[in-house]
Amino acid sequence: MLRKLLVGGLLLASAASAWSATNRPEGYVTICRTPETCSVSASTNVAFGASGQFVYKVLNGTFTCTVATFGSDPIPEKSVKECSVPSGGGTTPPPTGSTISLSASAGNGTVSLSWSYSSGSGATQEVYRDLDADPNGRVRIASVSSSTRSYTDSGLTNGTTYYYTIKNTASGVATNSNVASATPSGGGTTPPPTGSITGSSCSTSGAQTTVNETIRVTSGTYDGGCQRFNAGSGLGDGSQSEGQDPVFRVENGATLRNVVIGNNGADGIHTYNGANLDNIYWMNVGEDAMTIKSSGTTTVSNIEGYDADDKFFQVNAASTLNVTNCIIHRAGKALRQNGGTTFQINVSFNRCDINTMKEGVFRTDSSSSRATLTNSRLHDAGTVCIGSWASCTQSGNSSY
Repeated sequence: MLRKLLVGGLLLASAASAWSATNRPEGYVTICRTPETCSVSASTNVAFGASGQFVYKVLNGTFTCTVATFGSDPIPEKSVKECSVPSGGGTTPPPTGSTISLSASAGNGTVSLSWSYSSGSGATQEVYRDLDADPNGRVRIASVSSSTRSYTDSGLTNGTTYYYTIKNTASGVATNSNVASATPSGGGTTPPPTGSITGSSCSTSGAQTTVNETIRVTSGTYDGGCQRFNAGSGLGDGSQSEGQDPVFRVENGATLRNVVIGNNGADGIHTYNGANLDNIYWMNVGEDAMTIKSSGTTTVSNIEGYDADDKFFQVNAASTLNVTNCIIHRAGKALRQNGGTTFQINVSFNRCDINTMKEGVFRTDSSSSRATLTNSRLHDAGTVCIGSWASCTQSGNSSY
């Protein structure tokens, strides 16, 4: 019996050691875990991550082992991550000659980047974008080959200043460039030219991340960099079941921009007290694409979505919804006010392509609500105005 216990204990210890080793790079030793505070005595290339996924940052002194310290989350589905340093003493600075000089120039809805190395060359190069110069919260928008020295970021909002960095990782050591900024101008791509209907400019083949807890945007702008956000099972299964949680919750007039909601859309996006949604793509609408949960003005532009079995937009509170440049294909309805409610909503759709609705475009039970549909294209869209609207009008629309 004793022998069995000893063997069993050794096996468990071996398994635990193998598991923990995946939470730090080879040759590194763990010094703390999230959200603990730890310190290094000299400039040290600290690894942060779990399950073989890491980001690196040169630190000196005391710091917290959190996403905020490192500026990005290498593996969002793991809530506990480890901070580790090279086992030989932990004072590995970036390699000599790896200084990266980055410049940015603005165009019409674009920013062109170019960079160079003082010596040496790139290995694994990543392009990051942010809306301020603080690296915390920056978003990776591209991974490029080791020989690449330029990149053009498009589909941007004119008048908004964007901040960029290049991160090069070689032999497990990450080096960041300077921060370069530029402000697109000249007419812009948001909104598209009058009369055009283009939907979202995001591609569905970009980087992906799994969301197991609703992402809250309480102020400012969250720029998703056109990443694909897939709901984890904790949010829902993407069916029409009531009670699923949203992938994003946008509040108090904040902005959500450049996001792809993946094939498991759970309950999409919820807005509270008004919001701005720009350049959003729903690959496969779950319960709803977007739900207005409390009063305010929600502005939606440059979006497209597919396969909403019931409704695309759901409105659960007295509010205003303004939608421009939208593509909505294959849904029960484009918009539904919460059934049996009598509060007033004010809805406007302009430059939308609405195709294959099972019932129609707008539906309400409220005799005080108002809706307009203008400059849009309709195909097999059913009845435009369903229910007892106070006013529901359309103009400049065409069928195809």
